[in-house]
Amino acid sequence: MIVVKVEEAERIENPHGVDVRKLISMDNAQIFHITLKPGEELKRHTTPVDAFLYIIKGKGVVEVGEEKEEVKKATLVYLPKEVPHRVVNTGSLEMRFLVIKVE
Repeated sequence: MIVVKVEEAERIENPHGVDVRKLISMDNAQIFHITLKPGEELKRHTTPVDAFLYIIKGKGVVEVGEEKEEVKKATLVYLPKEVPHRVVNTGSLEMRFLVIKVE
């Protein structure tokens, strides 16, 4: 059994300047916990693998390619590889979500 507590997980430096924690990394998947304070964002970028966002807390806007959608708690978003995407916390509270990267 593998048990990981977010507050004890390794913090990852990133170009977005936000709180990113690596929860687990395996051969075919990685899971990260990201916290965005109000107004913070994951800047538009691409990834070389497919990924999913799962919103745990808060609300915001996710952009994938030319599409834009408001998201909130208990929402899943698919991020195809090599398609530019962005996440912005538009709320007044922290936004927390998981990023699941799969190969």
